[in-house]
Amino acid sequence: MTRKPNILFLLPDQLRHDFLGCYGAGFLRTPALDSLAAAGTRYETAISPAPICVPARASMLTGQPAHETGILHNLCWLRPDRRAMGIATWPELLAGAGYHTAAIGKMHFYPWDRAEGFQHRVISEDKRHIHVRDDYHHALTAEGHGKLHGHQMAGYVETKGAAINPLPDHLQPDRWVARRAAAHLRGMTGDQPFAMMVGFPGPHCPYDPPATALDRVDPAGLPPALPRTEESAVLLPELVAGYRRDWAELDYSELTEAQIRTIRHHYAVSVERLDEDVALLIEALRETGKLDNTIVVFSSDHGDYLGDFGLMGKGFFHEPSIRVPLIVADFRQPEAKVETAPVTLVDLFPSFLTWAGLPPAPQSRGAVLGTATPDRAIFGVTSRGVMLRQGRWKLARYHAGSEALFDLGADPGEQENLIAARPDIRARLDALLTAEMLRGMTAGHADKTVAAAKSPPEGAFHERFWHRPYPAPAG
Repeated sequence: MTRKPNILFLLPDQLRHDFLGCYGAGFLRTPALDSLAAAGTRYETAISPAPICVPARASMLTGQPAHETGILHNLCWLRPDRRAMGIATWPELLAGAGYHTAAIGKMHFYPWDRAEGFQHRVISEDKRHIHVRDDYHHALTAEGHGKLHGHQMAGYVETKGAAINPLPDHLQPDRWVARRAAAHLRGMTGDQPFAMMVGFPGPHCPYDPPATALDRVDPAGLPPALPRTEESAVLLPELVAGYRRDWAELDYSELTEAQIRTIRHHYAVSVERLDEDVALLIEALRETGKLDNTIVVFSSDHGDYLGDFGLMGKGFFHEPSIRVPLIVADFRQPEAKVETAPVTLVDLFPSFLTWAGLPPAPQSRGAVLGTATPDRAIFGVTSRGVMLRQGRWKLARYHAGSEALFDLGADPGEQENLIAARPDIRARLDALLTAEMLRGMTAGHADKTVAAAKSPPEGAFHERFWHRPYPAPAG
């Protein structure tokens, strides 16, 4: 019998694709991730269809886009009765198929200690959730430290989020997660296959590497930010209002070139350190003899503007916000490939099931990685707006009132809004967008379906006191 492959899913938070060497970033060094890409498939155009932390993670967990899960912003989570609808997470399905499932690091579930199918959890939540008393909190307090708000770090206010984390190296958030994950890999014995997700809290803001690491990247070599546009100016006030809240307490209404350069510098340094953390995990697999039967997946939940268009963070549908790295290295048959057909984070769910030898789940809307076509349309939605991206064209609409059409082939920096100049393209993408919105809205309300309303005359539906089953199955 062929052994089922192990699956190691590495998910840093808020990592844009073009800050990795294998995606063309020559201004920093990511040898571990470059080697991972050289052993597997690098997906050139991987899209986060809901570029906000919680919606993206809910979609990856269930294989459903955000307008089906109903998770459109960071202050909501999956319904607790989803199992009654027949909606299972990929770790639940893999655990049922004999896998040991583990989640180490940040998952962003609500409640934060919820399992969602993972049999083993070691928790280090979002760097902004400083009051969560997770495993990382206890590790810090055991050594006389604590979680820090950005305001407690040097440089945070002056450079608007770029700070110095004073913690010892082994207690830096990503490093702590990597060490705990490596320890768990080394502690697994026997032949039981594993499916393990490692959620790194970084390089999400605050952009806070240790001071000793800053000289590893030359700030002068960093690419400049994309210019502001009329379209991005309409979106800026909503972003500014969000960052003024107590979780960040920053004012992004203005950003100087010097501040952007410092933010990008700290971000790049954090990415280089993340690469070392990935190397630590690959080495643990190699030392334990598990690597040759493991599929390693590296991606992120969304990107980061880092000053592009005068914006920070994520949440809108420009390329810096939605483009993420995606590398899949199957060490059973390592082979370097580059896939140019567009893929989406929703594709991870059916891929995990397929690799584990499981049948498709009815809830899944993604395509197994490696089967997408170049003309595939990628739909995106959050509480802020909607997007349809197909080929070289992208249409985006926001509740703030802006509408944009970009020709990504001629204008990859999204500087020229063609919404008025190309009504033909606008109409074509709008039709696709509307069809997907309607399909997803219908599927997302499957719980309310009353199939018995079409029952034959002898059905119980026609009698008094008939009880309506709820929730109805999703599939």
